[in-house]
Amino acid sequence: MTDIRKVAICGAGGTMGAGIAIVAARGGFETVCFDMSAEALARQRRAAGTFFGTSVEKGRMSAGDREATLARMSDTTDLADLAECDLVIEAIFEDLDIKKDLFGKLDRICKEGTIFASNTSTLSITEIAAGSGRADRVVGMHFCLPAQVMKLIEMSRGLNTSDETFRAAWAWTEACGQSPVETQDKPGFILNALLVPFNNDVIRAIEAGLASAEEIDLAIRSALGYRMGPCTLLDLIGLDTQLRLGEAFYPITLDPRAAVPPLCRRMVAAGRLGTKSGGGLLTGRLPEKAVEAPAYSLRSAGESRSFPAGDPFLAGARDGDAAEVTIHLGSGFAPDPAKTAVLVELDTECLGLHTGEDMGREGSNAVGFARYRNGDDPPSNLIELVRQPATDPAALAAARAVFDCAGFDVVTCADRPGRIVDRLVRPKYNDALRFLDDGLAAAEEIDRTCRMGLGYPDGPIERVTRGGLARHCEISNNIFKITGQTAFAPQRAPTIQKIRAKSE
Repeated sequence: MTDIRKVAICGAGGTMGAGIAIVAARGGFETVCFDMSAEALARQRRAAGTFFGTSVEKGRMSAGDREATLARMSDTTDLADLAECDLVIEAIFEDLDIKKDLFGKLDRICKEGTIFASNTSTLSITEIAAGSGRADRVVGMHFCLPAQVMKLIEMSRGLNTSDETFRAAWAWTEACGQSPVETQDKPGFILNALLVPFNNDVIRAIEAGLASAEEIDLAIRSALGYRMGPCTLLDLIGLDTQLRLGEAFYPITLDPRAAVPPLCRRMVAAGRLGTKSGGGLLTGRLPEKAVEAPAYSLRSAGESRSFPAGDPFLAGARDGDAAEVTIHLGSGFAPDPAKTAVLVELDTECLGLHTGEDMGREGSNAVGFARYRNGDDPPSNLIELVRQPATDPAALAAARAVFDCAGFDVVTCADRPGRIVDRLVRPKYNDALRFLDDGLAAAEEIDRTCRMGLGYPDGPIERVTRGGLARHCEISNNIFKITGQTAFAPQRAPTIQKIRAKSE
């Protein structure tokens, strides 16, 4: 139960604010949508109508409920219209001064008992509340994008937030059908403390030529089971939003991974913000799947992590002399210029370890590959192909065709430590382990936040534990030794011991 009846959303002309307004109105609350732009409000009102229309078509609500819900929503560009609201949720720019100024104005307008909630994803609730005139009635209420679809809300107290305020805000989120989780008033809480550096890593990987945005998305979806690839998410939230998040997050944490990547700044300057501008990281270009493949033979130098005994792919091999492609399993390699392609199964090492690092003529017809696998979990459907600067295009095409026609998801990347998936996810796993070690949240809360807030099939603690902490240390250490980047250095032993003891 909740005593809150009338709710206002500041910034309802934006994507996040509009989604929160839908949540409030759908929950049965009178909802005032405030924005400085009447045009933006009108655009989001049309979008809300479309959203509820789709809900009717899918049987999630009746036509009568749709009309009643829309009738509970009103638009205004005048802050004075928020005077009688019981709860005001701000979803405006990630700028501390702007948020404090807004709450200061609302304090003079709203009734004494009105609760102020901030949808901030990076800033301190305590600092925002300092400009409100009612610090005891300010609470953090971070929705996930898109708010009208994702159920999770990160709830956080400022140092002066009263228990009564927190309980009232919590009860309201539950009355709306959302799922709150309590987090601490620390930079990024849980969700963005993991997501902002990860998204920056993705942008830097594209800028460094590791792989295209499309192939990164495919790799992450296929290997990890994410509903949405990181580049799709970045285009959805907007690169301008990612830039603001980085600019807010980095000065607080001084984490180099939180610093805004140069490519992100260039794209924002060029107006390529993502979905809302008609173009962002994704270009829509992904190689077409091959429909015909050359014959392949197998040579084994040890146990294969990609194709365990009995894997159907092994049964498709031909006699060595009759095959255009030779596949070395267990990391063996022998040059064979007579073949169209020589494929080398990789573990944590780079292809250059086998072929040499002569950048002028390295690789020739040699192509690295690895089927992504989380520890001793069954192998995923992802094949990462590794190219070198002078890899023969015909060899790469042949390698792709072999795995395409076998039904795998195939991506190509540069010969870099960790390839695509491990290079991107291992720092995030280390962050999650550090949060656990530092007491930011329990393992269950960290994992639940990622599952509900980001649509992950499993949380980072669950996944790294299931994949084996020793294996995580091995992969992270190998990348750390090559790159020297501290993000790959495994977190300290007590965390690993605690998780291992619990799992036993």
